[in-house]
Amino acid sequence: MEEITLEQEKFDTVKELADLQTNISNGRAVLKKLQETTEEYIVTREEEAEKRIFKVLRESRDVLEEINTNHKELSSYNSELKAYASELQEIASDIISLFEDFRSSMDVADTTMKECKKEVDEKLKSIKLQRVHVVAERELLDNERKEIRDGWRLLKDRQQTLKEGFEELKKLQANNK
Repeated sequence: MEEITLEQEKFDTVKELADLQTNISNGRAVLKKLQETTEEYIVTREEEAEKRIFKVLRESRDVLEEINTNHKELSSYNSELKAYASELQEIASDIISLFEDFRSSMDVADTTMKECKKEVDEKLKSIKLQRVHVVAERELLDNERKEIRDGWRLLKDRQQTLKEGFEELKKLQANNK
């Protein structure tokens, strides 16, 4: 019995040892599989990280190119705006120059107009004075015409009287003869 027990214990020990070695082998297989999986995971992770890095680099490059394009467009737009501002400044200075020329022309025209107004006012005064003289002369002329008419009538009357007197004298002379 003892021998059986011993054999049984030996058998149990060998069995446990075999189970243990099986478990160790299984553990080693699992560990090896885990190492392989870990290596695959690391490789996959590195590949994914590399893809992500390349994607980020590609997107960054695209963004940088777009920024560069935008910068060039903005620089071009800035140059156009500067040229436009320069043209506007030239136009503004031309307008200011024209306005100053217009103002000086208007000052000259205003001065000329004032001088012409003075001349017209003087002419009007002269015409009014001449009109007063003309009216006075017309009254004198009317008076003189009236006097001439009156004198003419008087002369006609006297002429008629003289004619009648000469005719009477002729009759008297003819009667006296």
